[in-house]
Amino acid sequence: MRQEKISKKNSGMTVVEMLIAIFIFILMMGGAAYLLAQIYKNYGFAMEQGMSVNAVQHSLKIMIEEIRGACQSDSGAYPIQEADENNVTFFADIDEDGVTERVHYYKEGESVKKGVSRPSGNPAVYPEGDETVTTITNHVVNTSLEPLFYYYNTNYPADQENNPLSAPVSPLLDIRLVKIDLFYNLDPLRAPDNIRLESFVELRNLKDNW
Repeated sequence: MRQEKISKKNSGMTVVEMLIAIFIFILMMGGAAYLLAQIYKNYGFAMEQGMSVNAVQHSLKIMIEEIRGACQSDSGAYPIQEADENNVTFFADIDEDGVTERVHYYKEGESVKKGVSRPSGNPAVYPEGDETVTTITNHVVNTSLEPLFYYYNTNYPADQENNPLSAPVSPLLDIRLVKIDLFYNLDPLRAPDNIRLESFVELRNLKDNW
């Protein structure tokens, strides 16, 4: 009787095949973890960006209301003291206490700041510089070709040729409308691009008979 040799193939994985499988699994898990980390990072930045933009909008709302309320100072000076591309100084009773403060909004570096001076004495006298200075917002990226403030006379928008007025504005009596044009970017190295926040402010207390 002839004895037949039967070859049997090994079942299961070899050590090498198992190591390759483990390596591929680790690569897949690492890629998935990296993807999730990037999604979380981008989502976190988007949330931070949204919250910061809301804070800037709130600050701009206050600025708009205060500029809108520009009025004659307690010393009798005209409502607007200075109007330049990146700073505006005016008088207004910003805390509604019956005393008209001098308010100075200006851009310094990548920050927008606010200086407030209160009058003293009788007749009223305002100090030379800002008494109290606070930072309204940071991360303002307006370039030298992108002023923070624009000014318009009573003929705008019909008169596009003479508007906006050349800054610094003189005479100040021509100003009837102020435009705030702010470019904001929490992190210029990351998307999205600059966020533009702009608003027109009508000076309700300035009439053509000033």
